[in-house]
Amino acid sequence: EIATGVQARGGDLHRLVYSFLDEWLFLFHDTGFVAKEVQVVELDIERLFISSNGRGERLDLRKHPQGTEVKAITYSNMQIVEESGRCDVWVIVDI
Repeated sequence: EIATGVQARGGDLHRLVYSFLDEWLFLFHDTGFVAKEVQVVELDIERLFISSNGRGERLDLRKHPQGTEVKAITYSNMQIVEESGRCDVWVIVDI
């Protein structure tokens, strides 16, 4: 098992979400790290900063068969809805 972390910043909330997901996707493409759990350690909405830790392992095609690969995170129809003490995020990825 491997542990690693990702930090991201954004100019607004949509860019913060995009940057956060893009950093995790880059880590996968760069190192083969497959996260099975991600914990947000710090989320600062005023500074538009997020820090997270992930646990997982390296990609092993015998264990992680690949079908469709995520190539990129997109802004297309990205939605962030905050209400009643919760936040729902919708993101479309490019495959």
